[in-house]
Amino acid sequence: MRVTANMSADSSLYNIQQGRKKLDRLQELTSSGSYINKPSDDPIGSNLLLDVGDKLRAGTQYLSNIKKSQIWQEFANTALTGMADTMRLAKQQVATITAGSNDPVERQNAVSQLQTLKQQMIDMGNIQMGDQYLFGGVKNTTAPFSATAPYYSGDESALKIEVGPATTQQMNIPGNQLLTADTATTQPYGTTNILQTFDDLIAAVTANNVAGIKAGATALGDGAKQITNAQTDVASRIVRLDSTAKLNNNTRNTLETIYGNTQNVDYAKLAVQLNQQKIAFEASLSSTAKLSQLSLLDYM
Repeated sequence: MRVTANMSADSSLYNIQQGRKKLDRLQELTSSGSYINKPSDDPIGSNLLLDVGDKLRAGTQYLSNIKKSQIWQEFANTALTGMADTMRLAKQQVATITAGSNDPVERQNAVSQLQTLKQQMIDMGNIQMGDQYLFGGVKNTTAPFSATAPYYSGDESALKIEVGPATTQQMNIPGNQLLTADTATTQPYGTTNILQTFDDLIAAVTANNVAGIKAGATALGDGAKQITNAQTDVASRIVRLDSTAKLNNNTRNTLETIYGNTQNVDYAKLAVQLNQQKIAFEASLSSTAKLSQLSLLDYM
């Protein structure tokens, strides 16, 4: 087969174009620092990066939700600790007058103490995080507890937040489960209406009703267990949130590694390739320039 001058020229031009294309690609990688700058660079890799990017964004939101829930649990735990201490003081106060007292001053002192402790329970039940009342359910813009029956004006809804793929965590404790529980519905912590118990005790002490005082003392004990059960629940939530946060962080680190390995260029390796390609391109230009100077006489 006879090689014509046109064939040599076309071949040389093709080699120059391919060399220029490779050089442009290497310069693009050096400039952007990324292997994939448009889908056509690597369709499969592009899909992988999109998927990993979506998972990273979702993971960021999960971690933000976990942090918010952790803060919520810490506030709730503070309130519950205060409630537990208040219930302990109430039981101690009632223990001093379980058998009743004929001394009106002693009874009045006990009543005053119980009234103060009841108000403390209400105040802690109305604890806020920012402008939200923790124990008000979805009706968390107004104080859920008051001193008179029915005591609770909040909502019974459980507020849940997404902390992982198809994984949620309850953030709140509806106040009716905490301080105004009853036997009418299934309750997770107990069935004692603690605020009603305080009022019943105050009435019993005022009337020197020994049976009523003893019944109130028993109800206080049940109420204290109810608060403890809620504390245990919050503690388990905190542990679960910590574990979920660690899992999310580990997953995030793995995804970031995959993303980096797929997308980030190796500058040291790229510098060598770029230098080699420049030398090859310049050699191609040089050889083509010499070839273009040849005439028919050079082949004779």
